[in-house]
Amino acid sequence: MSHLFKFARGLILALLVPVALTAVWAGWTLLSIRQDDVAFRSGELTLRGTLLSPRFGRQAPGVVLVHGSGQTSRKAMMAYAWIFASQGYAALAYDKRGVGASGGGPTEWREFSFEHLADDAAAAYRFVQSRPGVNPRRVGYFAASQGGWVVSLAANRAPAPAFLILASASVSTVAEDRLYGREVEVLHAGSGEAAARDAVGLLALDHQVTRTGRGYDAVKLAFDRARSAPWFADVYPEGGPLPADDPHRAWERTILDFDPRPHLQTIGAPVLWIFGDPDLDRFSPVRLSRSRIEAAIAAGRPYTIIAIPSVGHTLELEGDRDLETFVQVRLPLLWRIFGWLKAH
Repeated sequence: MSHLFKFARGLILALLVPVALTAVWAGWTLLSIRQDDVAFRSGELTLRGTLLSPRFGRQAPGVVLVHGSGQTSRKAMMAYAWIFASQGYAALAYDKRGVGASGGGPTEWREFSFEHLADDAAAAYRFVQSRPGVNPRRVGYFAASQGGWVVSLAANRAPAPAFLILASASVSTVAEDRLYGREVEVLHAGSGEAAARDAVGLLALDHQVTRTGRGYDAVKLAFDRARSAPWFADVYPEGGPLPADDPHRAWERTILDFDPRPHLQTIGAPVLWIFGDPDLDRFSPVRLSRSRIEAAIAAGRPYTIIAIPSVGHTLELEGDRDLETFVQVRLPLLWRIFGWLKAH
């Protein structure tokens, strides 16, 4: 009986000790991090966010967290902000213009300008640099998806960043991303490669109307011919192309051929790219992006790639697998990120 008791006691201790240590670490982390609601100016707008920073020590490094596409508030980046803050960084997550507590028109998040979003990210960067206790020469960016395009511009609008970390960020134009997404969309629906080529070709024609304002009749005819295809209704629920003079096309013209590469080439800071499985990412042409990054590395650029198998664009395992994602993906990834930051 005594042996059984000792075994049970040992088992309980083995289970409780890690839990207790985790609780102590979490408690200390909460106590050692200061959380402030902050506001800063970007041109005529006031943007608002949350700054997490270490209570103790001086000259902390800093990071600005730049969101991806969509109606995105600071909440989308707060988990990363806490992680950076737990490692001694002053981390700023902010509401996109027109979202949450930030100023701006209610449609600016949707009909955005890369120029304006880059101005916002650069303003956030300067704000973090100006904070007491932050080393202004050790501030960088962490950006996700569309944020990679934004940061490629922003990094040239403020004092040189110390680093860039870009998660699922395309090294391609907006048009290239959309053509890739259309191909994947049709293939995923089970329509086959021939159908995917037809759908991509139709979108490419439509892009030309957006670029030039010409060729609408030919595109309209191509749309009418494609209506009977099994994939058409899923891809074009609205039923047809927008008129050549539609305001949406006028906006799209400003972003369609945006290419981050010329802007990235002027940045001397080290850049870390994080990609999921090319076959699981339905939004970003990972193979194309990686080939371009690898060519830049061969030419001497200070770039690094981390590839994560079994995850898609959001860097999460498919299905309801939050715990597995945290253990199998997030923890190893964070270890590699902070290892890279320490090395650079």
